[in-house]
Amino acid sequence: MANLLNTLSGYLEILRGLPLFTIEIFMYALMGGVLPAIFWLWFWMHESNDHHEPKDVIFLSFIVGMIGVFVVYPLQKISISIFNLMDGELSSIYIWAIIEEAVKFGGAWIIALRHKHIFDQPIDSFIYMMSVALGFAAMENTLFLLTPLFNGDVVASVLTGTARFMGASLLHVAASGVFSVFIGYSFYKKELGKATWAFIGLIVAGIIHTIFNYIIVISDEQNMFIAFSFVWISIILLILSLEKVKMIKKF
Repeated sequence: MANLLNTLSGYLEILRGLPLFTIEIFMYALMGGVLPAIFWLWFWMHESNDHHEPKDVIFLSFIVGMIGVFVVYPLQKISISIFNLMDGELSSIYIWAIIEEAVKFGGAWIIALRHKHIFDQPIDSFIYMMSVALGFAAMENTLFLLTPLFNGDVVASVLTGTARFMGASLLHVAASGVFSVFIGYSFYKKELGKATWAFIGLIVAGIIHTIFNYIIVISDEQNMFIAFSFVWISIILLILSLEKVKMIKKF
């Protein structure tokens, strides 16, 4: 999310003012962030039920996605000074979205996509990209839940968790999933073709991510409905595209 910077900064401010960081609160937030992501991971695994990707690689991809949140944060901070970004501007939202999508892709590439014995079918790109994306969403959601939990606002925690379960988590799946479709389409192409398709996929994923984030920034009740509708339409289109990826053959 584009406003991850503000959330992390606010979280750090809260920690400075606390006499004690309670493990119990963190565990509640972690469960609220991780369990919904694991549900979506189980759901989306069925998109590749004809194959048997190594479970340890999927798990590692998920963990790397969680770590990716803490890689994105300093990169977004650096981008503020490099590009002279202002919070809430469309340009800043897009650059931060590109950073997130690039980091998630980097995690998937390091763990799986660069290994031909692991990434051996076009549809595998989605499985590993989706695993990293959901790991990223799990940690991001955990951080968003910490603030209301520290404030003792259980209702706000439930509402935040539900909204991110239906919206933000699927946004990561949609953006990284679309990215993976471009990677899957280029599976049998030469290296230059693969790099070109991956670059296009990154740009498109960043646009999808930016549209959702920008709608949230200017959010009111109607815009929130539009944002969630946009995500679900993207998911439907993603599912249709994945069916095409499954049928890609080497000629």
